[in-house]
Amino acid sequence: MTDFHLFFALINGLGLMALIALTFGTLERLIRNTAIRPWVHGPVFALGKVAAMLSPASLADGIILDTRCVIVALAGAFVGWPAALMAGLAGAIYRISLGGAGAPVGVATIVFAGCVGVAWGWFYRSGHVAQRRHLLLLAATVSAHVGLFVFLPVPDPLAFTLRVIPFVVPTYLAGVFVLASMLQREMRLIQRERNLEVGAFTDGLTGLANRRAYDTLIVDELARCRRTGRGVALLVVDLDHFKYVNDTYGHEVGDVALKMVGRIMRSCLTGTDYICRHGGEEFAVLLPGAGISRGRRVAERIRHAIEAAPLAIGNRSLSVTVSVGVAAGPLHADDASSLYRCADAALYEAKSQGRDRVVIYSRPHVEEAACRPAPVASGLALVG
Repeated sequence: MTDFHLFFALINGLGLMALIALTFGTLERLIRNTAIRPWVHGPVFALGKVAAMLSPASLADGIILDTRCVIVALAGAFVGWPAALMAGLAGAIYRISLGGAGAPVGVATIVFAGCVGVAWGWFYRSGHVAQRRHLLLLAATVSAHVGLFVFLPVPDPLAFTLRVIPFVVPTYLAGVFVLASMLQREMRLIQRERNLEVGAFTDGLTGLANRRAYDTLIVDELARCRRTGRGVALLVVDLDHFKYVNDTYGHEVGDVALKMVGRIMRSCLTGTDYICRHGGEEFAVLLPGAGISRGRRVAERIRHAIEAAPLAIGNRSLSVTVSVGVAAGPLHADDASSLYRCADAALYEAKSQGRDRVVIYSRPHVEEAACRPAPVASGLALVG
């Protein structure tokens, strides 16, 4: 094969790498479970590796050259050892099946490239953006596999190696750098998309889910109720006399109070429960699979925990209280707006009874679930 054909065969593999990069980005967006993601990417790189070996450059009898090392190295660098292992095994098995005098060295280059990629990924991939110099280092190190050609069973292996270096090294440098840049660009775009998605559903002050997230969650939970027959409890929690806090101590203290209440409420819930800042000083808590009984218990736990954690203001502390309205779907309502109105009606009743209490919704009226002595007129207690 002429030198031109050798160079053309290597360049031809770059198109395959671009296809791998696009598939990588698609799977990254579709698969949110980070534990299984490498095992899904692995077959893609494995198929790409075998595809690259289907049209190699034949240098001598039983000695072929292709872009397999680029693919296995980047599988290890950008996905991890599971993908490198699958791609490496697929390539090694296929290379052995092809036979020829160069098979042992061919398998050795695959192992070398996989180890380089995994090592590079261990240093640079975890939570960091690799700079161009890092990508060039990866490309140069992977290209070093050409040094193994001196072990090929040819009359003058050193001369053979020196002959192919001007074609192999630039092509591998370009292949690794270009494909690595494409993969990293996909990862940056995906991370930006996810950050925007998180921001769209997160309250900027408290870090809790926001109203938009609540609207989605409540619809999903009620749909699950209809499918499974299980219930969902909704708690609407409101800070008592929050306007007084803002007017008396300033909005900065009010913001601190909201963040404190959000942290306390989150600590009262399990990993399967949801808490959202519904708006202003009002929070919504969703308890999937729960009925009135658990809704009442969690509401009282939240109320007591907040009451027991006064807000520090200078050398004084401000005792903050909350009122809670509880409703359950599908017991009280089987659609999102009606269920919220039920819980909100119970909250209104809690406030009209003196605040700092939990009220459960019931038809056609609401009944008090936990009676407490009425709090002081302001609903707040300032301790010196």
